Amino acid sequence: MSDLLAGAPPSELDFEKALMFFHAYMYGPLQGKLRLYGARLVPTGSVASSSDWEVFASMLVKDVGRKLGAGIDLLNHEVKSAKRGSSYEYQYHRNTGREKLTKDMLVGHLFFEYFDNLKQVELRYLHGSNLLPFFQKWLDQYPDPYPQRYRKSISYQFVRQNGTLLMSLQDGEVVFPKLNQGTERAEPSPRDRQAE
Repeated sequence: MSDLLAGAPPSELDFEKALMFFHAYMYGPLQGKLRLYGARLVPTGSVASSSDWEVFASMLVKDVGRKLGAGIDLLNHEVKSAKRGSSYEYQYHRNTGREKLTKDMLVGHLFFEYFDNLKQVELRYLHGSNLLPFFQKWLDQYPDPYPQRYRKSISYQFVRQNGTLLMSLQDGEVVFPKLNQGTERAEPSPRDRQAE
């Protein structure tokens, strides 16, 4: 928890549970659907729901959801997903938007980037304090009267350039970080080894 408050990215990712979910409910079913859609010449729609990404993230960073009301997606993280090259959208609602913006400043943000029907997935992390220029501007410009929707976004390039890469998947398998043989635990990075 102290790492989170300091803005540090999650350091112990649970690949075993998270990848079981990813394969069983996201990657595997999508690949099956794509074969059926292709055979019937039907265009594909969304590759995964926002709830799928939230469950995947929840298992990966060991953080539970909090869908009892409006607010951030998990207890300590906001989860965003976008197709490679697209921006990450934030939406604020009439009655809870200002409160949510304030919370966004204090928690970690997990940005999933996907490509080629989930054959390539990357996860980057930025703490809300690193996104403060966005959130403070949005709060300062919060509309009054409130329109039908107040949607804002953070660019793909900003996240890619400034976020900490936590994970890369290729064809459903972890290619970063390098996992120890026979386990689902990441090998310590050179920086972690120096700290020991």
